Amino acid sequence: MNIQRATPVNELLARLIFLLLPTAAVSYFLLININQYYSILQNQAFQQALYLAAGMGIAAVIYSFRFRFLPAFILVILGLYILYKGLDQYESGEFDAFFVARRFQVFAILFTAGWLVGWGFTRLRYWSIFIAAALLSSCIAVIAKANTDTVYNFLRSFTPALLYAIYIIFTAEQIYNYKDKSQKFWWFLSRRLVFFGILAALLLGGVMYLMQGQIKEAVANSGGGGKEGKNGMLHQRADSTFDLKDYSRLSGSLSRNKQLLFCAHINNFFPGTEIPNPLYLTAFYFTKFDTLTETFERDSSIPYNDLFEPDPSKIPLFYTQMDSSVIRNSLGAKLRTTVDIEVYSKVLSPTTYLAPNVGYFVQPITIEKDYRDEFKSAFRAKSYVSLLNSAYFVYNVPNPEIKKFQEKRFEVLRQVVDYKGIDAKFMKYYTFMPGNDKFKTISDLAHKITDSAHTPVDKILAIRNYFLSKDENGDRLYKYTDNPGIPDLPNASKLIYFLNENHKGYCAYFAGATLFMLRSLGIPSRIAVGFLTEDRSDKNKGWYWYYANQAHAWIQVYFPGFGWLDFDTTVGNDNESRPTPQPDGTPPMQPPKAWLAADGIVENVDTLKKTMSMMVKQIVFHDKEYKLSTPVTINMDMKVATVYKDSIAIPLKTVVKGDEGTAVSYAEALKKLEPSAGESGPALIKRFPAPTPMDEVYLKRKELVKPKEKPQLAAQAKEVSLKNIAWTIAGIAGAILLLLLMLPEIILQYFVFRYNNSKPEGDKSYWGYRAATYYLHMTGMFRGASTPMQYAREVVDPALGTSLTGFMNVYLKKKYAKQNLNVAEQQYVSGFLKPFLRTARNKIKFGKRFFGFLNPVRSAGFFVMPEDDNESIA
Repeated sequence: MNIQRATPVNELLARLIFLLLPTAAVSYFLLININQYYSILQNQAFQQALYLAAGMGIAAVIYSFRFRFLPAFILVILGLYILYKGLDQYESGEFDAFFVARRFQVFAILFTAGWLVGWGFTRLRYWSIFIAAALLSSCIAVIAKANTDTVYNFLRSFTPALLYAIYIIFTAEQIYNYKDKSQKFWWFLSRRLVFFGILAALLLGGVMYLMQGQIKEAVANSGGGGKEGKNGMLHQRADSTFDLKDYSRLSGSLSRNKQLLFCAHINNFFPGTEIPNPLYLTAFYFTKFDTLTETFERDSSIPYNDLFEPDPSKIPLFYTQMDSSVIRNSLGAKLRTTVDIEVYSKVLSPTTYLAPNVGYFVQPITIEKDYRDEFKSAFRAKSYVSLLNSAYFVYNVPNPEIKKFQEKRFEVLRQVVDYKGIDAKFMKYYTFMPGNDKFKTISDLAHKITDSAHTPVDKILAIRNYFLSKDENGDRLYKYTDNPGIPDLPNASKLIYFLNENHKGYCAYFAGATLFMLRSLGIPSRIAVGFLTEDRSDKNKGWYWYYANQAHAWIQVYFPGFGWLDFDTTVGNDNESRPTPQPDGTPPMQPPKAWLAADGIVENVDTLKKTMSMMVKQIVFHDKEYKLSTPVTINMDMKVATVYKDSIAIPLKTVVKGDEGTAVSYAEALKKLEPSAGESGPALIKRFPAPTPMDEVYLKRKELVKPKEKPQLAAQAKEVSLKNIAWTIAGIAGAILLLLLMLPEIILQYFVFRYNNSKPEGDKSYWGYRAATYYLHMTGMFRGASTPMQYAREVVDPALGTSLTGFMNVYLKKKYAKQNLNVAEQQYVSGFLKPFLRTARNKIKFGKRFFGFLNPVRSAGFFVMPEDDNESIA
C-alpha cells in the first residue's frame, strides 16, 4: 500500500525542529518544577520530558501521512493498555508492581499528551494558540507555588513560558503561510526567526529594565499561593506519611491543615501538682548561613553538636539508642531535668524523631492492639530539658497571667550580662553574619531597637516587643499571614523586605528576621524546627495532640550555664496552630510491659504445633540488652501469638524461613525469671521455658528494602538551579545539533553499505545510483529539474570527467526495461561506485565537500527532488 504524504518533508522537519523541540524544552522546564510538588513523579523530569517528546515526535511523523486521527489514537491507547496489563507478569512483589505501575502510568499520560500535541501541530492550524495558552497557564500555576522571592527568580520562572508563547504562535504561522516548501523555505524561516529573537530580546529586556522596581515590589509583596492542603514545614512521602523537611529551605505551603499527625505523652508537670507543663518538640536546627545562596542551612559539622537524630524505624522493637555526648554539648547544666516522652504516630513518618530539647534516647515500642488501626508506629524518648523551656515561658501571647509567669524566667536570665569566656569558635559560628551593606540595614535596625537594653535577654525582649508594636493608628506594625509567598526559610533579600517594607509573614519570617538581628548584636542564636505544643485536654493530663498546622519554626538563644533556650517572636503564633476545631481524641493505652524482645531470623515454622524457631542475634530481657557474639536458636510457642507485617496481622502459615523480625513476650513466666548479676545472654536463654511463650512477632518486609531506596534517593535530589537547567538544555541541544551535522554522512554511509551488500543482479545498481547522486547533491552539484540522464550527461560527466552516463544506461535498463543484466554489466555495476567517488573527491574542492556534508537541510532537499519516472535509455 502506498500511503501518500499529507505534509511535505521540509514542513515536517520544520515542525519537528522549530515547534516540537522548543515545546519539549519548555515542558522539561515545567516538569522540573512540578516534580517538586508531586512525590509520585520521583524527580525524574528529564525522563518524563523524553516521554512527552517521544509522543509528539511519533505522532507528528504518523500524521504527516494521511492517517486519520481517531483510529491511530485508539491503537495507541489500546497498546498502552495491553502493556500496562502485562506488567504484572514481569514484576515480583506487591511493592515492585506498585511502583512500576505508577511509573508506567506517568509514561502513558505524558506519551498520550505528547501524541495529542504532535497531532495538533501537524493537522490543526491554530493549535499553537491553544498550546501557548496551556503552557503559559501552567507556568503561572507553578509560579504561584514556587519560591519567587527575587526578581531574578520571577524572571527565571516566567520568561521562558512567555517567550515560548509568543514564539510558538509566530513560528507556527510562518510555517503554515509560506507555501514554497523548497530550500528557499529554510532561508525564509531562518531569517524570520533570527529577526524575531533579536526583537523579542530587545523588547523584553527593555520592559524588564524599565519596570524592575514595580516587579520587585509585586514579587516580594505577593508571592505564591502555595500547595493546597500541605503544610509548609512538612514533606509528604510516597507512603502518605509526613516528615519535617530535611532541606536547606522549608518549602511547601502553610495552608491551615488540621490533619492529625501524632499524639504524645510528655511526663512533665509543674512541681507538686498534676498541672501539665508542655514543651516544644524539636526535630532539627538551621545554624549555618550560606553567603552564596543567602539562606540558612543545616550543618552536621557545627561546634558542640547537641542534635540527636536517630531513625526509629531502623531500630528493632524495644531496643534502645542513646547518645550522651549531646548532653555534654548542650553546654548547660543549670536548672536541668530529665523528661520522658512517648510519641504515637498516625501519619508522621516512622523515620522522624522528635523530643524536647535536648533529646538523647530513643526506644521503639509496640502499640496496644485496640489502637493499631489509628496509630502506625511509636517510640519512647528521653530529653535533658531546661526548666526555663516550658512552653508557657515561650508562648508569645497577650495573656496577663502568662506574661507574669514569664517574668520569672527573664529575671533568672538577667544574670547573664555578656558572653565573655565563651569558646571563640562557638561564638564565631553562631554569630556569623555578612558585613556588607546589604546586611547593614538589619544591624542598624537591631541596634536601634535594643538601644536601651543591656542584657541579652532584654535585647531579645526588645526585638519581640518591636514585632508586637503598633503604629500611630493603633494597628499592629507586623502582621501574621499565611501567604506572603511560598512558605520557606526566607533568604536575606526577602527578610530585608519583610523588615523594612512588607511587615507580613509567618513563623519562618519572624524567626529568620530575629536570628539576623540577634547575630548582628553578637548573641549566639539558631533556628529550631519542630512542633508547637498546646495543652488542650482537661481529662488526659500530659497527653498532647499535634496537627499539621502545628509545625513551627522558632529561635533558640544560648545563655552561658543555662544552654540553648527557646524563644518565639512570631506575632499571633497563638492563632497559628490553635484552636483546632475538632476535640482531641482518646489517647492510646500503653501496652503491657514487654519482658522479652528477641531480634533475629526465622529458621523453622510448625503450623500444626504452632511453634517457630528463630536464630536470635540480640535480646532485650527485663529492659537490659544482651548482644550475642554467636547467634542462639530460641524455640517459640506461638499458640497465642499474633504475627504482624507492616502493621497488618497475618497467619502463622505465611511466615517462611529467612524472614527477619522481632518477637515480643509479655508472659508472666518470663516476668518471674529474674536475670542473675553478670549472667551472659546465652546462659540466660538456656533458662527460658521451652518453648518460650510469645505474644507478638513483627516481621520486616524484605521486598521493601530495594524498591524503597530509589524513591528516597530521588526525593533527596538537589534543587535544580537555572545554571543546571541551562547546561542540561545546552547539552541536549548540542547532542541534537551534532546528530544533525552527522546526519548527511550517516545517510551516505548507509547508501554505500546497501550498495556493497546488494547483489549485482539485484538492487546494487539502484543503491549505486542513490549513493552517487546523493554525494553530488551534498557537494553542490544539484540535479534541479533535469532528468537523471540529462544530469549525468550534461552536468556531471563534463565537470568531473566521470562515466556516470554509462552507469545510468545500465541502471535505467534494469529499472525500466525490466531486463536482467548480463555478466559484463554486472561487473561494471560492481566496480562503479568506489572509483566514481574517488574521482569526485579529487575534482571537487575540499571546502565544498566539507561544508556541504555539514548541511542537514541540503540533505533533506535530496529526498524531495522530482521523480525520475518515464526516463529513457540513451
